[in-house]
Amino acid sequence: MEVIPQQPNRKSTKLRTLFLRCLAVFCAGAIGLIFVLSSIFFVLRVTGAIFPANYAEKQVLEAEFEIKEGREPPYDPSTTLYKYAKFTVDGKLLEHNLSDKQVAFAWNLLEDSSASYRFPYYYTKITNKQDVYIIRHSISAQFSNPALRRLLPNAELFFIVMFGIAFFSGSALLASSFGRKLARKMSGLQEAVRHIQEQNLDFSIQYSGVTEIDRVLLSMDQMKNTLSGSLERQWSLEQSRRKQISALAHDVKTPLTIVRGNVELLAETDMNEEQKGYFDYIAQSIRQMESYINTLIEITKTESSTSLHPVSIDPEAFIRKIESQMQALSVMKDLSPAVTIRMLPDTVNVDPVLLERALMNVISNAVDHAPNGSRLTLIAEPVKECIRFCIIDEGPGFSPESLQFAAEQFYMGASSRGTSGHYGMGLYITQFIARLHGGELYIANSEMTGGGKVTIEIPLEQKEAIPI
Repeated sequence: MEVIPQQPNRKSTKLRTLFLRCLAVFCAGAIGLIFVLSSIFFVLRVTGAIFPANYAEKQVLEAEFEIKEGREPPYDPSTTLYKYAKFTVDGKLLEHNLSDKQVAFAWNLLEDSSASYRFPYYYTKITNKQDVYIIRHSISAQFSNPALRRLLPNAELFFIVMFGIAFFSGSALLASSFGRKLARKMSGLQEAVRHIQEQNLDFSIQYSGVTEIDRVLLSMDQMKNTLSGSLERQWSLEQSRRKQISALAHDVKTPLTIVRGNVELLAETDMNEEQKGYFDYIAQSIRQMESYINTLIEITKTESSTSLHPVSIDPEAFIRKIESQMQALSVMKDLSPAVTIRMLPDTVNVDPVLLERALMNVISNAVDHAPNGSRLTLIAEPVKECIRFCIIDEGPGFSPESLQFAAEQFYMGASSRGTSGHYGMGLYITQFIARLHGGELYIANSEMTGGGKVTIEIPLEQKEAIPI
């Protein structure tokens, strides 16, 4: 699919501008909130639902006038905003609407003065010839409704608290809205990163309209195009290299076959002991050269198999086929093959040719390293959404180095170097096939036998080839 490159919008918005817009909305909202609350307060004040801040002070002055004239001050619990305590001149409490504790506090506070302030109340002492009054009041706007006044004794503080709640709620909503908007703007960046992580370079960049983000996206788009071109060139060179190796290997086989044929003819002539020794060296070298060439051809074939041909098979019948080949290989070293099948599903979707090749690579390797007369075990069982094949032998096992590198191309551990026919390709090919299926190869040593333990896990369902 051809990807049409896009360019960032020239009229894109800077992140600073986006932030300033949100800040302007926030400030406008805060100013609007102040205006609305102030308007509500003003309307309540004008209609008498809220008494002004000096209302209680006026009532105290009126009460002071009445007391000094020797009359009882007017007191209506529904409209009077102050509270009082009445004493005799010698300090005997006559009546009050304060608590006993508040009465004692007020008397002690004004013992040597006529007025005092203790947050949030003002205290005033008024005397006449017979009585002493202590009046407590606050200078703050209050609701005219007695129930509201008891619940919210300070109307101004109530509106300040309401402003604070609305202010912080609006801040949280605006921050959340800005975060969601920024996340939407960055979705193209996240999508591009996800595609690159999945090694999918066949996509087009979706620009956000924010200058700073679009600059990053433009850089990623350029990096993607450069990387795509580099990978295409690398793939082309790799394909060319494989073709050249394969062609060279086939070309070399022809003269090598002629040499081998002539050597076989030479074997039918009369030779002395020295000539027979030279002949054996030549014949052995020819066999090694043929093995090397076959290995090169095997590499190019394996690396070219980048697609699967999965079909639905009976896993038990497939394992029985592997078991028969395993028994045939075991005869050479008098091994005791054991196959265990545990609760396999009725069908699995795999490439049977490639999977058989992978398993036989591991089994052949296990036979080569197993001691004569030992046991060779194959276990097939389902694990989560995979089928697991485990091959265990009783040989010397893998060295610490081999556990790390045994599946690498051309790697040969110390034990393999002395074994004819091993060129470090068996486990590499097996791992290639396992990963082609979307599975994995695991190399370990068996805790029970001390020998090698090689595990292949293959997903039960194969929908398409897994790119390697």
